[in-house]
Amino acid sequence: MLSVQEALDLDFAAASSSSGCVAPRDMGMGMDIITCGFTPWGPESCPTLEQVMATTTTPPPPPAPAPEEEDDDDERLRRQRRKMSNRLSARRSRERKQQRLEELRATAARLRAEKQELEARLQALARQDMATRCQNARLRAEAAALARRLREARRLLALRRALAARMPPMLWPQQAAAAGVAAPLGLASLMT
Repeated sequence: MLSVQEALDLDFAAASSSSGCVAPRDMGMGMDIITCGFTPWGPESCPTLEQVMATTTTPPPPPAPAPEEEDDDDERLRRQRRKMSNRLSARRSRERKQQRLEELRATAARLRAEKQELEARLQALARQDMATRCQNARLRAEAAALARRLREARRLLALRRALAARMPPMLWPQQAAAAGVAAPLGLASLMT
């Protein structure tokens, strides 16, 4: 179906080429359709000049968006929402990563301090261990010396008993010393 403007253009083209009819008034749209007599519709439904002028002077309403345009708009909105969602998600991810990094740094600092404290305790224990080992070595050497002296004392005591059994009682070392007699060698050192 033809629009009013197309019909007017057709009417003007037909009138100017075949009939030679000239419009008495040119109203900016070609020939006047009433003076030429050609219309694409029947006489009973023929619009008046005012009706034709009213339809041609008002701009046609903007066409409704095609379904493809609506789909494009929906897709564009979805993309924008997805971008916004991705930005927010990326921001939250960066914040979580930053928080985790700060936690790890704090843990590392705490572990370094704990390591230094443990190293100091280990050094103190190592010094204490060395002192204990030295003291043990000294005590063992002293115990060995005392054990030798004890063995020597026991040996000399056994020798004294053996001599005492053969000697008369008056020559015992204390009595001999009081009498001015020399005591057998080695026994005097044990008696004093």
